[in-house]
Amino acid sequence: MGRWDNDSGRRSPLRLNKKKIKYIMYGGFVIVAIVVLSVFIPRAGLTVEIFERSDAMHSVKTISIKVNNNSFQEIKDVMVKFGENGKLHSFGNIPPFSAIAITPNPDELNFDRVMVSANAGNIKTIKFR
Repeated sequence: MGRWDNDSGRRSPLRLNKKKIKYIMYGGFVIVAIVVLSVFIPRAGLTVEIFERSDAMHSVKTISIKVNNNSFQEIKDVMVKFGENGKLHSFGNIPPFSAIAITPNPDELNFDRVMVSANAGNIKTIKFR
């Protein structure tokens, strides 16, 4: 017999490792899917963020609002209102996974909340300042 026939009855350790590697890869895919869904699901839909910036001397104040659409469907007829008695502003449609930035008029800077409604009032969000 030749030199290569001595260990023909033993199983290759690489074959066992291939099964382990396959299960480790499947487990990795499951973990990545859970992490992605746990981040995506709470942020899905219509969200509002308020950004306030002021100068060092507190003389110039900038307020901007970001309205996000984190869903697969387009949100239509977006309406924004600054404060309880503010004027209603229309911003059209927001495509999927996009956002619009809004800066209120100088006479509307003293608002306590931002109210956003869309899809003929079916979606409503209120963000307090």
